[in-house]
Formats: sequence, C-alpha cells, structure tokens
Amino acid sequence: RAFYGSFDSLFVLNTDQQKWLTGKSMALEPEKVFLTAHWADDGFEPKQKYKAEIFGVEEHETVVLFAGRISNEKGVMELPDIYAEVKESYPTVRFAVVGTGPAEAELKAALPEAIYLGWVEHTELAEVYSAADLLILPSKFDTFGCVVLEALSCGLPVIAYKTKGPKDIILDGENGYLSPSRADMVKKIGQYIQNPDLQKAFKVAALERAKFFSTDRIVNQLLQDVNLV
Repeated sequence: RAFYGSFDSLFVLNTDQQKWLTGKSMALEPEKVFLTAHWADDGFEPKQKYKAEIFGVEEHETVVLFAGRISNEKGVMELPDIYAEVKESYPTVRFAVVGTGPAEAELKAALPEAIYLGWVEHTELAEVYSAADLLILPSKFDTFGCVVLEALSCGLPVIAYKTKGPKDIILDGENGYLSPSRADMVKKIGQYIQNPDLQKAFKVAALERAKFFSTDRIVNQLLQDVNLV
C-alpha cells in the first residue's frame, strides 16, 4: 500500500486490479487509479486465407485455435478434455495450436489429434487468426489478453474463462463467450459450431469491438488521466 500510494497516478489493465487497488485491501484514492489497455499492432486485420492453406483441412471443418505460450499457466492441459467432449458431438471440429513452450511435449502426447503449427512470426499471425473459426483461451491468469484483442481485430471471435483481462475485452454472447467453467465452455463451443448465422454475427461484432481498443483512444485517454491535455 505504501509503495503504490507513493505514486501520483496508477494505470492498470483490468477492472479487477482497479477494484483491488481502490477497495478495502489497498484503499487507494479512486481518482488516482486509471484503467488503460493494450492495442493490437498494425497488420492485425482480416486476411483472405483458406483453412486448407493454413491448417491443411477442408473448409467445412470447424477450426478452434489456441495461440500463445504452451505452458501450464495458460491452461493448455485443459484442451485435450475440451476437445474430446466437443468432438463427441461435432466430429468435424479440429483444434489447432500456435506457439511453443515447456508443456508442448505433454500437450502433444495428450492431444495428438491437434494441428500444431509451432512458432509463427508475429507478422503472420493475422493470417492464422483469419483462417480459424474460434479462438480458445483456457488461461485463468491473464491480466489483459493481447491474443484476444489480436483475434478480434482479425474478425475471430473468442471463448475464454470469465476472469480478469478477457472479461474486459470480450462481450459475452456478442463477439465471443465468457465461460464460468469447462463444462460451459464445451457447451458454448457446441452452440457456436452448429449456428452459422451466429458465427457471422460474432465475426462482425468482433471487428466492431476491436475498434474500441484503438491507439488514438487509449493514448488520448491516458493523456487526459494525467492532465496533459
């Protein structure tokens, strides 16, 4: 409390952090704690890419994508069970994984059916997002979730746990889903797969939501919060 209280202003990346700092635990003055955000780099926009080209699958197959560090804190070891349950009802679903990390070998052993793209250059990620149908984020510890914003900027809806970070970006039931549990996540993925009209609506809403996280808006708000404009 003494450390944080020594600053004139504090900027945080999610509302949970903001509530913690201004709540009973830290009791900082609310007018000193501001909410800010990241923005997606230039180039994260919809690309005309096909599933056969990126994932080696047919266009009618549904691709659920994980992108990020393959590590336990990212919740990747939940993917095998989620895939098994979804696959049982929707046999055309495919899971794809982008990234590397310490849990990679363990995940491949538990989920050999997935498509592993390995490390993908940052400048090429937009093509992967654009070719997928849904991004899945099984992490419960992300303070923001840059991958969520990158995906939305490419028109890719996201399903994530209802935790700090993602819940400040995803509008539940509009451009993705915020799930309270793994069972709910499986259910929502199924709903999404079987409803083409919903998929189209979510993709349009994803692009619209991404506009809120523009560089100009975020920087201008920060400058206002520190009384520089």
